[in-house]
Amino acid sequence: MKECIKAKDGKKLYVYCWDKVQKPKAMVQIFHGMAEHAGRYKDFAEYLNSNGFIVYASDHRGHGKTAGSVEKLGDIGEDGFNAIIEDKNLIFQQMKAEHPELPMFLLGHSFGSFLAQEYIIRYGNTLDGVILSGSAAQKGPQVYAGRLITSVQRLIHGEKKQSKLMDKLSFGNFNKRFKADGHNFAWLSTDLKQVQKYEDDPYCGTIFTIGFFYYLMKAFKSLYKKDRLALITKTLPIFVISGQEDPVGGYGKLVKTLYEIYKGLDIKNVQMKLYQGCRHEILNETNNKVVYEDILKWLSREIQ
Repeated sequence: MKECIKAKDGKKLYVYCWDKVQKPKAMVQIFHGMAEHAGRYKDFAEYLNSNGFIVYASDHRGHGKTAGSVEKLGDIGEDGFNAIIEDKNLIFQQMKAEHPELPMFLLGHSFGSFLAQEYIIRYGNTLDGVILSGSAAQKGPQVYAGRLITSVQRLIHGEKKQSKLMDKLSFGNFNKRFKADGHNFAWLSTDLKQVQKYEDDPYCGTIFTIGFFYYLMKAFKSLYKKDRLALITKTLPIFVISGQEDPVGGYGKLVKTLYEIYKGLDIKNVQMKLYQGCRHEILNETNNKVVYEDILKWLSREIQ
């Protein structure tokens, strides 16, 4: 099922709902990654459906059908990161209104996981658990440099121009280790059929705007402030999952840093799993059924 709902500012959000579930146990909202769309999670959502979970996912601003057209991809608008957070909260409110008796979970992948990191600071007390896939702790010199570059670009060119420089510094670097596979996005998965599907999808792989990168770097600046991290409810279960060969997670290093940050907050239930030999999109890896099962086991434990 697909539908459009209106955000607080009137923006039309394109929402997927996979709800063919006879006796639902819980609900999951998926936050998809950058330069992709929610429709790519159909197989995983239907797997969760078959195990009792209703699944929602919306195309972010500047992504998929919410963008309005392929030409408008990559432009999330003024203060877009925060606007997307509030869009997701609106969808969670709608989910809760429809099924107030069901537990609510969040799964965020890649850019969606950074949205999720912010979401649990603001609204973690409304959730029964969060899964962070293809995530990392994004702080340090590289993030500082990114903020500087995007601030200068924004000053000179405005927000709507594509940032080929930031695209090269991020995606270009991600793919260096995997060039021999013959794909620009080989860093996504060892399953090259899935990589080809991504590269053939007109809603995937777009070079994003200066504004997108500016607001993302701005979000990174505040994500790891101690006073804000302290707002995360201590009883929120967190499951951090990533491929060991994922460049976004620094090949495991930045994933472990994120895990240690949450453990250091005395959050009672923080778990992590790294999948050996897997790259960024673990839901689209050759062993994705193992990942599916691990997520299902974790969700099932949390609703017992």
